[in-house]
This record gives sequence, structure tokens and C-alpha cells, in this order.
Amino acid sequence: MYQPGTHRRIALLICDVPADLIREQHGDYLRIFRTFLEESLKPINEAYSQTTFILEPFDVRAQVYPKEDEYDALLITGSGAWKHTDVEWMKKLIEYVRVVATEKPQIKIFGICFGHQIIALAMGGTCVRNTRFEVSATKLQLTELGKRVYGVESGILNIHLMNRDHVPTEPPSFLVLSSSSQSPNHGMVRFSQSESQKDAPHSDFRLTDIHILTSQGHPEFTESIMRLLLRVRLELLGPELAYDGESRAGNQNDGVVVIGKAIWGVMGVE
Repeated sequence: MYQPGTHRRIALLICDVPADLIREQHGDYLRIFRTFLEESLKPINEAYSQTTFILEPFDVRAQVYPKEDEYDALLITGSGAWKHTDVEWMKKLIEYVRVVATEKPQIKIFGICFGHQIIALAMGGTCVRNTRFEVSATKLQLTELGKRVYGVESGILNIHLMNRDHVPTEPPSFLVLSSSSQSPNHGMVRFSQSESQKDAPHSDFRLTDIHILTSQGHPEFTESIMRLLLRVRLELLGPELAYDGESRAGNQNDGVVVIGKAIWGVMGVE
């Protein structure tokens, strides 16, 4: 339930650095995610009393972690890294997420792209290379649960993608929210009362009943960020896929208005 004067403390677990072109125009990940959270909070604050938040960065690649009891939520960023279980800092991140998720159920956890994959591995799912990259503004199919979590009756979620790794098998007690033609799991949730929810995932619930929410897509990406990223990764993606992504970069993007709104709802701000 929304409470006037709510304040939230969010720890941002930073897993990479944006490309120079993106950083020059849009700032580092702290600035990009702060902007995303501010923009998604605006309509809530316009309709109700003011909510404030603090977003504090922690570079987990350098083994810097928050004292999680001081925060209401953890938000794990994307990354260009892969081979998740072969790199020391990633192995530590996986274990950290597992411990917080199992021992600190009061702390909400959000994972974006790489963060979505890390959560999957921490909680018993799988993450593998896909046959090709998924890029740019893309229409995802929502499950029935996804429609309810995101409040989207059409069953279509429009979101920027930039991934090759994906999560073909969700962890036990997690429920899939969305999929694409290439990936069966583009986002998932774990309810705080996962065992009771497993048998009746479409029964009545509030967003605050969700403990963990992930998105393979990038709700923090704007059209400008996506165009710059496609330019930076032209050689990696190949001209055909990069130019196809360019043609879709200006399409509808539900990152702020749908996923951002849901993130705040999970934190009790709705």
C-alpha cells in the first residue's frame, strides 16, 4: 500500500561501464538508472504525495557490496560480460544474490539483463548462449501473470533488448512474465510466499507480494542510448542486425511507463 512521504533506499549493483559514446551523452550507470527511476516515479508523485529515494552505487566487479540491511532493494545492472560461472567477481555476485534472496526476504531484488541472468543462476536456473543477439525495441509476449504484474491487457510489452545470453530454464518457484520468438524467458518473478503462489499463480496478489522481479530487456534504455549502442557494437552484431535494430530504435518503449511503474509498485509505491 502506498504511504505518503515514502522514502526508499536502493543499492545499485554495477556490473559494467557504459561505452564512451553513451557515457559522454547520458552519463554512467548511476545517472542512467537514477533518471529511469525518477521518470517512472513522476506520474506516481503527481497523483499522490511525494516519494523520495536514494540510489547508491556499488561496483561489484571490484568486490564492493552494500550492507544490505541498510537498503529496501537491490538493483543489478546489465553487463557485456558472460561466462558467468568462470569469472571470480561473477561467482561472488551469484553467491551474494543467493544469500540475500534466501536469508533477507524483506529486501526486494531487481535484475536487468545480466542481472536477470545472475539471479537465475543464483536461484537454480540456467543461462546459456542464444543462437543470435536480440536488439532494439522489440515486442514481447506477456504471460497471463505478466499481463497482471505489468497491467498490460494487450499482452504485448515493448522493450529495448541487447542480449545474446538468455535464461531457458527459470529457477524453482519463479514464474515467467514474458517471452520472445528467440527466448522463452524475458522476465520472471518470485513471490514472497512462493510455495503458496506456485499452485495458484493467477490468484489475487499485490505487487508488494513480489520478492524478486527481473527483466531481460533494458527498461533504462532510451532511443538515443540504443542508437549509440548499435553504433558501438556494429562490428560485433554485423551490419544486417545492427541496421535492423536502427530501424526499430524509435518504436514504442514501455520501459519507464510499464516496467518502471511495476518496480516502484513492488517497493510499495503505487
